[in-house]
Amino acid sequence: MKTRIVTALVLIAIVLGWLYWADFAIYTVGALAMYAVAAKEMGPLLGFERPWPFLLVAAAAASACFYVAPPGLYIVEGVPRPMLYLTALSIPFWVVMLPVVRAYPQGTGWHKNKALNLVVGLMLLVPFLEALLILRATNFNDNYYEGANLVLAVMALVWAADSGAYFTGRAMGKNKLIPAVSPNKTREGLYGGLATAILVMMLGEWLGLYSHYADDQLAFMVAGLCAIGFSVLGDLVESMLKRMTGVKDSGRLFPGHGGMLDRIDSQLAALPLFVSVHALVSGQLV
Repeated sequence: MKTRIVTALVLIAIVLGWLYWADFAIYTVGALAMYAVAAKEMGPLLGFERPWPFLLVAAAAASACFYVAPPGLYIVEGVPRPMLYLTALSIPFWVVMLPVVRAYPQGTGWHKNKALNLVVGLMLLVPFLEALLILRATNFNDNYYEGANLVLAVMALVWAADSGAYFTGRAMGKNKLIPAVSPNKTREGLYGGLATAILVMMLGEWLGLYSHYADDQLAFMVAGLCAIGFSVLGDLVESMLKRMTGVKDSGRLFPGHGGMLDRIDSQLAALPLFVSVHALVSGQLV
């Protein structure tokens, strides 16, 4: 427990420094490092014997994105529309993953198809990387900290959902959510996590942390609720992949906390869905 707490404190300090004191170039390098480590861990979960094949594909995908839209454009000209559309691919992807997780352990034949696994892996990681850049670049030149507050506020929705689900599940959990995928998750924990995250979202809006995303109330509420709800699915998808491959933790990068994917699995869904659902509802994708 001591190791877990110390690691958590160190991670919090690193994340805060990365968000609030790094310029956009260093922030981008940090996002790429997170992406690369997650891609290395993702390979074995997708059925590859070694992590390098998927890591190379993921590196090529990130390079292609940066060729089409160099990170500097995000703070000079605003969100590049091709990257907004790319991030929006997360919407149909996560909608499709919902019945896939619910059907487990049935319907797992897709996991034997390496080409399909590559697509799944890229859809898990690339929109997440783009969402990190899009959110942090928000109003960057006028208010250096606005985008940092926004990234932290969206991430906090996931942390609130996780914490609320944990404590509610411990106190009242009786009905299993999807036991074949995650035996410890309960429906009561899910409801408690959702309620906690909604309260945190309301608090964040009151504090003005959501920037222009809160200007359109309908788009903001739908995006926030989707981010919260599908963050649970992000966790379940990683759990499903680990069960398919017989892996307990995605890695050992963080003592007491597993690997990078174990820390960001819920964020993989929450961040890109917050960005893309907001853009869809507010009409920016038209």
